[in-house]
Amino acid sequence: MDILYTALWEAAKGTQNFLSLIYPPPELPDLPLLPLNPPFCFCCSRPFPQGLAHCRYCNQCMAYPRSFLFARSGYVFCGLVREVIHWVKYNQKYHLMPFLEEWLEKGYRKYLGGWNCQGVVPVPLHPRKFRQRGFNLAEELALWLCRRQNLPYFPALERIKPTQQQAALAFPERTANVRGAFRLKRGFDLKDKNLLIIDDVMTTTATAQACAEILKDRGGAKKVAVLTIARS
Repeated sequence: MDILYTALWEAAKGTQNFLSLIYPPPELPDLPLLPLNPPFCFCCSRPFPQGLAHCRYCNQCMAYPRSFLFARSGYVFCGLVREVIHWVKYNQKYHLMPFLEEWLEKGYRKYLGGWNCQGVVPVPLHPRKFRQRGFNLAEELALWLCRRQNLPYFPALERIKPTQQQAALAFPERTANVRGAFRLKRGFDLKDKNLLIIDDVMTTTATAQACAEILKDRGGAKKVAVLTIARS
């Protein structure tokens, strides 16, 4: 069955909701779907306790200046969103991709509909991890969004250093973990463009920061924003 899903996934690329024509909409577990709403940090979307609703930036963003203008996520990384991301990312349940695509696009419309996006850049996987998973979720989400919103697609970054699994690391360790992990590819004209980085989940923003720094410092991008499905 996994081989069948893989074949169908390859056939589905470029065809909107192709799998939904073959499979009926799957029944999802009765888990909460929590939108990420203010109050949160203007820069990284880190949620604020109600007593700090008047604040504009979190302590982390004030202590560590960002190369990206802002980062937004449509949902909190828990409940249904967490389960579906894990099913697709680690268990090859590709028929659930339409849910992730819909959630990403909702976040785009909510937070970036008025932003002048001139190109979309997915967070890359290291080739070793790509071979293990068979696909890059961030890349597929970015391609989907570009088709839906008629945006230029710039796979301008490559991951040149395998990194430790980020999930269990704190911010300083994550920052060190991704230092030197990415490189700018040749052949992409990014100068003075407003670019949008796409990933599935954002936790400490270390990966987003590493990518944004390269796009601005090496690629000459004017502004960089970040969009993920969920914020941890």
